[in-house]
Amino acid sequence: MDRRTTLALPAIVTLCLGAAFPGSAVAQSAKDIVGSWRLVSWVEEETETKAQHKNFGDNPSGILTYTADGRMSIIFTDPRRQPPASPKATDAEAAQLYRGMVAYAGSYRLEDGKVIHKVEVSWNRTWDGQERPPAAVEIKGDRLTYKTSPFVSPFLGKQMVATLLWERIGSGTH
Repeated sequence: MDRRTTLALPAIVTLCLGAAFPGSAVAQSAKDIVGSWRLVSWVEEETETKAQHKNFGDNPSGILTYTADGRMSIIFTDPRRQPPASPKATDAEAAQLYRGMVAYAGSYRLEDGKVIHKVEVSWNRTWDGQERPPAAVEIKGDRLTYKTSPFVSPFLGKQMVATLLWERIGSGTH
C-alpha cells in the first residue's frame, strides 16, 4: 500500500461508517474496532415474521477480538451449557455442546460502513472458507453494536437479522 492509500483509508472508513449511521457517534477510524469485546446481548429477528429469538437466553457469554493486522476471532456460548458427565462426552452431550455455541476465526475487512468476516476455521464446517454476511457496526463509547445482513440461522433454519451488543474489555480485565 502506498503512502496516499495508507493515509486515505481511515478517512474513507470514517465516511462509510458515517453514512451507515447518520447522526450517531460512530468509529472515528478503522482502529476503533480493534480490541476485545464482551457479548452483552444477542437477538435474532426473523425477516418474514419479525419474531425475535434469544437462542442463548438473556445473558449469553462471548468474546470478539479484532486485531490491527486484520485478524478476528469470535466465540459465544449459551451460559446454560452443561459439562459432560466424564472427560469423554457422549454423543448426546457432544451434540448439546455443539448446539450451545458459535465460534470461528479468520480475517476481517471494513467496506461500505460494514465489517465482513472471512472465516478460516469454524465450529460449523459449512462456514469454513466463506464470508459471513456483512454487518453494520456502530461504536458509541465502549459499546459496539453489530447488526448483520439477512442470513439463514444455523439454529432455526430461518432467514434472520442478528443484532449483537458488545462492550469493550478494558486492559487488565480478567
